[in-house]
Amino acid sequence: MSYKSLAEQIVKKALKLGADEAEVYIGNNRDFELDVRNGDIETIKQSTSKGIGLTVFKEKKLGFSFTSDFSKESLEEFAKKTIELSLVADPKPWNGLPDFKKGKIKDLDLHDPSISEIPNEKKIKIAKEVERIALAYDKRITKSQGGWCGDSEYEIFIVNSKGVSLSSKRTGVFFGVGVIAGEGNDMQSGYWGSSKRYFKDLDAIEKVAGRAGKRAVEKLGAKPIQTQKAPVVYDRYASGSFWYGILLAMNGDSVYKKTTFLTDYLNKPIASKLITIVDDPTIPRHVASTPFDGEGKVTRKNILIDKGILKMFIYDSITARKAGVKVNTIAQRGSYRSMPYANFLNIVVQNGSVDREKIISGIKNGFYVTGLRGLGTDVPTGNYSCGASGFWIKGGELAFPVDGITLGGNALELLKNIEVMANDIDIRGGLNSPSFKVTEMAIGGKR
Repeated sequence: MSYKSLAEQIVKKALKLGADEAEVYIGNNRDFELDVRNGDIETIKQSTSKGIGLTVFKEKKLGFSFTSDFSKESLEEFAKKTIELSLVADPKPWNGLPDFKKGKIKDLDLHDPSISEIPNEKKIKIAKEVERIALAYDKRITKSQGGWCGDSEYEIFIVNSKGVSLSSKRTGVFFGVGVIAGEGNDMQSGYWGSSKRYFKDLDAIEKVAGRAGKRAVEKLGAKPIQTQKAPVVYDRYASGSFWYGILLAMNGDSVYKKTTFLTDYLNKPIASKLITIVDDPTIPRHVASTPFDGEGKVTRKNILIDKGILKMFIYDSITARKAGVKVNTIAQRGSYRSMPYANFLNIVVQNGSVDREKIISGIKNGFYVTGLRGLGTDVPTGNYSCGASGFWIKGGELAFPVDGITLGGNALELLKNIEVMANDIDIRGGLNSPSFKVTEMAIGGKR
């Protein structure tokens, strides 16, 4: 019996046992990962897992449970127990399956059949080779934090009593390396990797190894600077932490509870007109793309911020009903062990039009951020405070590495003071942004 047919049978069984609505989520995964250090294999992990998550609603009461036992006898009891769980829950008027609009599932080309045929020896060779090249990048690189390589294949099935019956097969493959550079007592680490849906799309081993080596060596001699206010440029690979803090403040349930500083800003300007942010999980072959979300809704491109104006908050179906709003919902789902929850799928901050080097060359004294510690933004208040590292800009050039400082301010003020967006976006993960310049920020360092 196919997993989709099995899911359909469980839904029917749950309805027969008394559920008003039912949804089945099945995940079937294969994962492989290995780590090497100093040319020796440290760990090899290979696993397969499959499981079923069942959600039922009865008289507006919710019950959820999961199992990895696919036997006929077990599934009968599984459905019964899940309904029994719902009976002890409190009824909520917003409980129930999502309302679905008809939509065509797009083929996003997320499955590479060749990945299952890659011999383990080739993966071992990749991990060893990326480590070897990274260690040889510079004589100051003295230690390895390991090379790694892995891949995964997984299938997802969502079937519910509203007629939804979906499936998706996907792959992922990745490798990377971490090294440590040292001079005297100064030790700095550098990491880099590549992750794709298709094996042939991975970055070259030499490119990944070189980037990891460079990121370690260039930070040697990092030091704090004097406390001051100055222009700040966020590097494209560091900016994700900044944007994630802003996105958390856009959670719909937090808006309903009035526990986010953005509660009263819908359809109002919250950022520079240069800022447009979309959630776009429909990019073919992308690692964060999906044809349907965690609730089984066909995915689409949603504009969250349009030229600085906040256009929508992020809800799943239940939190949207709870808040009494009709919006495009966006839901994620970790696995069959969890229910869907409101969250973005693939954030893309719109690319700018200025070369990053030109932005830096126009700054007399400022800070170029390449690393952040934490998210920085306090969601209830909008206060921003975050540890940072990077390079001091002097006379339009990167002068020396900086560490041990704190960036501070107010998130709304920072958003409105973004005055230049670079044209260097690299869409490689689930949160993608070009580099950008903030007119001025408080930098906490030496006194």
